[in-house]
Amino acid sequence: MPLSWFKIPRETSEKLERCRGNDMSDGTFERCVNEIVAEHRGSVEKFRHVGQGKFSQARIEYQNAADKRAIKEDLEATEIPDPQGG
Repeated sequence: MPLSWFKIPRETSEKLERCRGNDMSDGTFERCVNEIVAEHRGSVEKFRHVGQGKFSQARIEYQNAADKRAIKEDLEATEIPDPQGG
């Protein structure tokens, strides 16, 4: 399955906000992202929390272009190059 890195805003996604509620912890954020990604037959391989809490980066595995697009839309994410350059 293909893998891509995404930059995920922690405060803008309506679906993420509904899942998270008022809990801004990294653990709850990760749980919610995992749930949303799984809805589209994907999985999160790795998280990196950056940007002083405004964004996180996630390496996400997905089945196909349609699932990738749905994940990006639900998370309001942006695809980014591998942060480690690999």
